[in-house]
Amino acid sequence: MTFEEQNMNNDFLNIMKKSRTNFFYSSVFLPKPKREALRIVYAYCRITDDIADDTSVPADIKRRNLNEWKNKLDKALKNESTDKFFIELKKQIDTFNIPHKPFYDLIRGMEMDLDKKRFETFEDLYEYCYCAASSVGLMTIEIFGYENPEIKRFAEYLGVALQLTNIMRDVKKDYEEERIYLPLEDMREFDYTEEDLKNFIYNKNFRKLMKYEYERAVYFYSQADSFLTKKDKGRMLPARIMEHIYFDLLGHIKKRDYNIFEKKISVPKLKKLLWAYGVFIKYKLLYNK
Repeated sequence: MTFEEQNMNNDFLNIMKKSRTNFFYSSVFLPKPKREALRIVYAYCRITDDIADDTSVPADIKRRNLNEWKNKLDKALKNESTDKFFIELKKQIDTFNIPHKPFYDLIRGMEMDLDKKRFETFEDLYEYCYCAASSVGLMTIEIFGYENPEIKRFAEYLGVALQLTNIMRDVKKDYEEERIYLPLEDMREFDYTEEDLKNFIYNKNFRKLMKYEYERAVYFYSQADSFLTKKDKGRMLPARIMEHIYFDLLGHIKKRDYNIFEKKISVPKLKKLLWAYGVFIKYKLLYNK
């Protein structure tokens, strides 16, 4: 199947339902117009990520496919597209006045995934987290609506926090795909070598390293929350559901004493639903508009 044929077969309105991701759990309480817009934006993000993540496709083909995807976005934003998906995406971008830059930033993040297998410093990793995750938040806050423009800082920092949580959970899986997202300077600081990681050594140094990354993630969750005003909290319900689910995941990693090698750590689906309903009820009572 060609890249074009694969995209034609994607039913973008069903991608979120089928995947049952945390994004899905966070969207169920939105009114229908916003829910549909979020599904289409999510489909864009999901497909962009899948292009870069497909392990069956060589890196040079992935780059070509990402470039084709970017060209399709270019045409859509110029109102020159004949692609059903991109026509619908442009409609939602116009309806909710979503800035174009985050859509390109996400593609850049996926290109970085192809070009960089190691990150020397946290500053390097931050740029990747911004493109791969904060960009999604900066798209979706326009759908949720807000009054305080500082909410963009909330989206940026929450995206970084969520991505750092994913990185901690997926250390083993990422290394099996020849990637290390933990900053190399941090690994040196705690005397944990790439050879140790290759052999999935779980020791005191690894626990110290992961505790450091845990505290960094907690800091970014806290920073994100500091930019939420009471008026905008109610509008950020889907983002806050995501935040609670991922912060719970981070807590599970800590409770496991950072042993992510032994067994994959996740939040059960039932608990995700409970988080979604719990946050929804709380926000209805406190921030009902």
